[in-house]
Amino acid sequence: MNTTVTNSERSVAGTVIAEIFLIFVCISAIIGNTCMWIIIYRTRKLRTISNAFILCLNSADWLVSVLNMPTTVVALALGRWPLSSQACQVFGFFNMFTLVQSVLSLCNISINRYVIVCKPFRFPSIYTTKRSIMMIIVCTSISIIISTPPLFGWAEYGYVDTQFYCFCLWPKSPSYAFFMIGVCFGIPLAVMAICNVLIFKAVQASKKRTARSSRSSMAISKNISIQESSSDTEVPTKTEKEKKDKPKIENKKERKHVDMVDVQVEMSDSNTETNDVKKRLSKLPSNKVKAEDVRLALALAICVVCFFISWFPFCISMLIGIYAPNSVSNDFHLATLLIGYSNSCMNPVIYGIINKRIGKGFKDLFCRCRCCKEEKL
Repeated sequence: MNTTVTNSERSVAGTVIAEIFLIFVCISAIIGNTCMWIIIYRTRKLRTISNAFILCLNSADWLVSVLNMPTTVVALALGRWPLSSQACQVFGFFNMFTLVQSVLSLCNISINRYVIVCKPFRFPSIYTTKRSIMMIIVCTSISIIISTPPLFGWAEYGYVDTQFYCFCLWPKSPSYAFFMIGVCFGIPLAVMAICNVLIFKAVQASKKRTARSSRSSMAISKNISIQESSSDTEVPTKTEKEKKDKPKIENKKERKHVDMVDVQVEMSDSNTETNDVKKRLSKLPSNKVKAEDVRLALALAICVVCFFISWFPFCISMLIGIYAPNSVSNDFHLATLLIGYSNSCMNPVIYGIINKRIGKGFKDLFCRCRCCKEEKL
């Protein structure tokens, strides 16, 4: 626990840059994830089952920014772990728990988006309130179970002096490292990839169906306009056979009355047919709800890609630490952790840009804070 890293092993300038970057990420993550909770809580339309899964992801990121990052900032400034070895084990557990919780939350959101986009009619029966709560509880329970083995002898939580934080000491238990890579990264990322590919295919098929339906609706609308214009300009006439079979009416007023009745009957039949066609047009599938779901699916896909890009270098660092611990500099190992930490502030930005309601919530929240400051001044 008394391991230190001297200035010769890490430059002062590099330490200062890492400190500034980590403090910025920490503050941004705390503000962004806290605002997400406030916005969803205050906006009735955002209080949905799907957003409950997003809040689970925000909660994991919030815990990283509140518990894990500050201790890393202090350890980086001092060059050593500032607390006891027991505290290091507790923080190591929380580091592992928040990482696993983030991965499983993204997996949960991916499955949720897949059902919404690809199986919309089954969504209400699958994602009831009780089942959704159970999914969240199961996700959290699995995260706790996966994070506990180092507390009971399989691997060990300790201070990682190359990255200035407490985590699992991978070289002491490579088997647990490969277990975590497979269970925590491999399987969930495979599920996320499959879900996003199926969502992409469903969106492409939906676009083709929408294009075909729009062409057919344009053709029907054109027929309706022609039919309405012809019914307004042309007055139907009787055939010669009907004129011969029709009894002669000597009174001109009666003849005029009968002709007008026939014309009104034929016009009403034409209007009825037009109304039927309009009703059929109104029943054509609308793409408004689908477009919103596609935007949310896009936000999810971006979150998954950002998560992979952020934490994949950390996995490389983990493997290097096991098999070639002296092959790269300590700055490389620290950089991989800082990149992974930066993922905690990305999700609020992504959803704020792509989700219009959440973006509007951010604007309203910041405007209120600004107005409150101006009133105090």
